[in-house]
Amino acid sequence: MIPKVVIHNSLSLDNAFTGFDIDLETHYGKLLEFEPDAVLAGSATARSGIDNYLDEIPVEEESDFIRPVRDPSDRRPVEVIADSRGQLKDLLHLFRRLEYVKDVIILVSKKTPKDYLEYLRERDYPYIVSGSDHVDIKGALERLRQEYEIKMIVSDGGARLNSILIRDKLADEISLLVNPLIAGNRERKFFEGIDSGVNLKLVVVEQVKNGIVHLVYKISY
Repeated sequence: MIPKVVIHNSLSLDNAFTGFDIDLETHYGKLLEFEPDAVLAGSATARSGIDNYLDEIPVEEESDFIRPVRDPSDRRPVEVIADSRGQLKDLLHLFRRLEYVKDVIILVSKKTPKDYLEYLRERDYPYIVSGSDHVDIKGALERLRQEYEIKMIVSDGGARLNSILIRDKLADEISLLVNPLIAGNRERKFFEGIDSGVNLKLVVVEQVKNGIVHLVYKISY
C-alpha cells in the first residue's frame, strides 16, 4: 500500500510552471492545508529553488550534521527528495534548516554514487534505496508508508516527477493554483510528459487572491 498522493503546483493560464514569480505564501499555504505527512520533490526542482531564491549558499555548520530529534507531537511534514544522481551533495543542510519541515529523507537508487551515500551517512540523513537506475517511485512510496508511517504526501515537484505519478497511477488528486497570466511558449509546461489522457473530477474551486484561482481535481484512472 502507498500513501495518498496529491500533486500540487502553481501554474500560468497556459500550463507553464516557469517564467513568472510564484506567490510563495499562497503556494505553501495551500499545500500545508492538505496536512501532509511528507512533501515530495525531485532533485531538479529542489536545486532550482536554491538557484532562484538564494544569492549565495550558506556554509554548512557542525550543527547541520545532526539529525533533528523526533517529536511525536510535531505535525510538520517530512521533506522527501528523489536524488539518484547526488545532485544535492553539499546542499542538503539548506533543507534541514527549513522551518516548515521536521526531517529530510532522500530517495536514491542502486546506481547512486557511493560518495553521495557516504555524505548522507556522515550527516545522518535517512535514505531509501529503490530502483536499479533511476528511483522507483512506487517502491519508494511503499517503503515510506511501511517504514515511516507516511499516509499522505503532497508532490511539489516538476513535470517529470508528476508525469510519473500520473502515468503509473500513483496520484489521487491534483491541486493547481492558476495564476492570471500567460507565460508563453518558451516556458516549461507542467503536463508535457503525459502521453495518455486522464479524466478528472473537479472538487474545489476557490478564488484566493490577486486573481489566483485554486482548483482541486480527483483523478479517475
